[in-house]
Amino acid sequence: MTATALATTPDPGQPPRQRSVRGRPRCDKSRQAILSSAYDLLVQAGLAGFTIEAVAARSGCAKTTIYRWWPTKGALAVASLLEMVEVAAPIRATGSARRDLESLLEVMAGTMAGPMGRVIASIIVEGQSNPEVLETYCTQVLQPRRERIREIVRTGMRSGELPTDLDEAVVVELLYNTLYSRLLIRHQPLDEPGWTQRLVAAVLGPANAASQPVAKPLRIHSDALYPA
Repeated sequence: MTATALATTPDPGQPPRQRSVRGRPRCDKSRQAILSSAYDLLVQAGLAGFTIEAVAARSGCAKTTIYRWWPTKGALAVASLLEMVEVAAPIRATGSARRDLESLLEVMAGTMAGPMGRVIASIIVEGQSNPEVLETYCTQVLQPRRERIREIVRTGMRSGELPTDLDEAVVVELLYNTLYSRLLIRHQPLDEPGWTQRLVAAVLGPANAASQPVAKPLRIHSDALYPA
């Protein structure tokens, strides 16, 4: 056996070497640079002023690289928003369905009151003339969070904390759509202190009435949400 063969033959008493995977750290770094640059541009210009060329210039990545991961500017915009949503509005369980809903809505309202709200609004506006953008936003961002509210309501109903005959679909509509109403119409501020707690109480009823059935149809007086 030659010296070269001896040098390259693995020692049977040693564990096999792991093959190094090259390119992945650089790939992840490029991906993060693109998503971060895309979100910054969305905050500055909205989706109407958002272009792949601008993202490429800002991130230092080639357009071909961007298109390899995201085929359209709408797909990239939603991906960058989703990346930030996971950081800015994490979902944490408190052990109480009512408190979970209050906490979730408070975090969402506070987030929507800032730059992220402008990004969301621009995507929704663009989606009115671009169904693909709206579908991507609904599938990747909206629907999972609506389902989270539905899961919290189901958990509260099973535990007896919430009335057992709540219409969970209506609860989701009332809670979530009220947030989006304030975001898009701006008739009331999203960062108004205490309004998300009043919203939850108006939809679910007072906390001490959880064991009692809710009268149907569910009615909410506007004074409960918008006191004088």
